[in-house]
Amino acid sequence: MQRAVIYARFSSDMQREESIDAQVRACKAYAKNKGYIVVDTYADEAKSGREITKRDAYNKMMADAMEDKFDVIIFHKIDRNSRNELNYFTFKDKPERLGISYEYAAQPIDTVSPEGQVMETIMVGMSAYYSRNLAKETKKGLNENAYKALFNGGCPPLGYKIVDKKYVIDESEAAAVRLIFELYLAGKGYAEICRALDSKGFTTKSGKPFGKNSLYDILGNEKYIGTYTFNKIPKGKGKRNMHSQKRPDDYISIEDALPAIISKEDFFIVQAKRERNRCHAAKYTAKHDYLLSGKVFCGECGSAMVGHRVRQRYYYYGCTRKEQTPTSKCQQRMIRAEVLEHWVMQILERVVFTVSGMRRIADAIAKGYQEEESRHAAEQEALAKRKAAAEKKLNNIYKIFEEGEADEFDRQRLNHIKAELREINKSICETSVKSVESLDNKKIVAFLTTIKSEIFVKNNMDYAKRAIDLLVTNVTVTGTVIKVTLSTQNVCAYLVPRTRTQTSGYKFSISIDTKAA
Repeated sequence: MQRAVIYARFSSDMQREESIDAQVRACKAYAKNKGYIVVDTYADEAKSGREITKRDAYNKMMADAMEDKFDVIIFHKIDRNSRNELNYFTFKDKPERLGISYEYAAQPIDTVSPEGQVMETIMVGMSAYYSRNLAKETKKGLNENAYKALFNGGCPPLGYKIVDKKYVIDESEAAAVRLIFELYLAGKGYAEICRALDSKGFTTKSGKPFGKNSLYDILGNEKYIGTYTFNKIPKGKGKRNMHSQKRPDDYISIEDALPAIISKEDFFIVQAKRERNRCHAAKYTAKHDYLLSGKVFCGECGSAMVGHRVRQRYYYYGCTRKEQTPTSKCQQRMIRAEVLEHWVMQILERVVFTVSGMRRIADAIAKGYQEEESRHAAEQEALAKRKAAAEKKLNNIYKIFEEGEADEFDRQRLNHIKAELREINKSICETSVKSVESLDNKKIVAFLTTIKSEIFVKNNMDYAKRAIDLLVTNVTVTGTVIKVTLSTQNVCAYLVPRTRTQTSGYKFSISIDTKAA
């Protein structure tokens, strides 16, 4: 008796969630008539028929196919499988190699005979044609709306509301837009503009405080001078760096199609100023190597702290939330990069790279490593015992089948034991990799001594960066207090490469007040 699974899908185009129930019902009836046992059902809701790789349930089904969990996949119709010829035959090839077949409840197809294969190819092609034609017709309708300057979905920009699919000025929001352009023309920076908007109670469409990114988008939006645009961004491209992107062939731009909020004169003066600022900033793109990149966090609000250049000469770590949203209540001030990095390196020198510190760390790592090796050996022994027990149960079930006394319960039991055995073998495989080297105290101390010499004798910044990557988990800055959390786990993984992800080590934190120090 063959094991079958059902796959059902509905996309967002004129279909409802109930259609999945109808598909499953038809597939179950088909399976019953064929004498199949339905062992599982997979369903993707509101997923495209052309993008197989983006369907979670479909991908789960393919993963289960690799584990021999079923013999047949039942779809309601071909278009529930795929509406793309390449995807259809590419993904069909994988289960076929495993001995798994495709069947369709509402479209019985003989996929064995040459005639049946031709019919399958034709039906797949028709399904793909339907999908592409639907997309084409949908795009045609959107373009027609665009030529009439009608709303085409999404969220209207700040300052507008939609009435009968037409753009209408929302005066309560338009006041914020006018203020943004007015302050920018007056020479105010993004941070100052954000604070001014916050003081007057203005927020974004979503009710959040204005950030620098939202100001950037508003200042470059042509709709504010009455220009309607559609298909502005090439397919697959983001909305950033539009100055470097070529307009698509179906780009639509209609001047004076919308009620204007900003005068054209002011808008183009703003664009010229933004271009000058962009070119000016491009002169200072030399990269600075921040030693603590990705490791520093704000103790006030929990956000990451990233590197900033000030006046083209000074380098700081600053709170990203405070940087992106100037009206943020975070009180953390920026800290000079060289100061923070100096204190972190001082902690490493005084705590880790002393004779006693290196010995203490080496003892802890070596002890933890040996404990892990013992745990690994015990785990392997336990898995071997489980495997022997599962194989014994499997042999007993096979005897029942050989004697011709097996029933449906026995078949389910057989599948369960086989699945258990596969999981055990998988675990044995994943944990059976032995360390290629041993790890003792002398080797660890020698490694740490080499790093110490490179950093503090030869002033080698590459080794300083390596030491931070290996030893520093994170650095938290709260006012003038710096908390450094150190871990030896990465040192063990670095010294003894292996496929097992668990490594030995321990963590400890040190806090210092730089002002008091």
